[in-house]
Amino acid sequence: MTLPRLRRAAVALAAMATAFCVVPHAEAQEQNAVIFGDSVIADPNAPQWLAGKLGLDPRGSSGVTTWCPQSPTNWGKQAAAKLGLIPQDYSCTGTTTISQGPQLATQVDRAIRDGALNGSTRRVIISTGFNDTYNNDARPDSDVRRDFVNYMKNEVAKIRGAAPGARIQFVGYPTITSGDRVCLFHIAPNTSDWTIFPRVQKWENQAQWMQVDAAQATGTEFLDLKPSTANNGMCATDDQRMWAGLVDFYAGAGNLPIHVNQRGHEHVANVIASS
Repeated sequence: MTLPRLRRAAVALAAMATAFCVVPHAEAQEQNAVIFGDSVIADPNAPQWLAGKLGLDPRGSSGVTTWCPQSPTNWGKQAAAKLGLIPQDYSCTGTTTISQGPQLATQVDRAIRDGALNGSTRRVIISTGFNDTYNNDARPDSDVRRDFVNYMKNEVAKIRGAAPGARIQFVGYPTITSGDRVCLFHIAPNTSDWTIFPRVQKWENQAQWMQVDAAQATGTEFLDLKPSTANNGMCATDDQRMWAGLVDFYAGAGNLPIHVNQRGHEHVANVIASS
């Protein structure tokens, strides 16, 4: 073999070695989890949310088309870390589907445009629907469930098209109510009101079945959080509560009233990671 040919062969072998040694490592580093949903999963604190709305954040004004404030320890990010995946979080306070408001579809479109949804995406987490219950309270439940399913069919198709290897999970909401009661005010240890508010129970159940329907219709997974949080809703004892009240001095760390607290986010992340 002549010297030029030897040189060309050496270059080719070096290129092959680089490909075999580097590409798999880079691929592993790029595996990610993409997160969609509303404030329950986004979990911003009030100052972060307000700064984003007023344009006082260094990133500028927040909005579903640009960026949204989120907790660094919400259940999507925690679950991704437990799974060894890079979290790319598009969840946003106020997110809706079949109602007026920041659209889940915009989150999905932005994730596709950013390249966050891709061949290396291993998990997609979707937590949404509650804001569409009370916003459609005057409509028949069956119509709301049907419209939500049709909306989500389109979004799941877009997700699958961009991330064909991803597991897509509709992650339900943890338990909120205790029957037809809510506990809004926790102003002394293990002491609260027990306010009759059947509408919240109705919305909670409706959101659950909307997500179940959507998962069945799209061939994706529904992760049911009700069994493991049955005794951890807004009326649970201080050391067990995962859903904070409106005024709640005893549920432990958390960001927003009437939302999941830190204990709840840790729990849901563990459920997702072990699923």
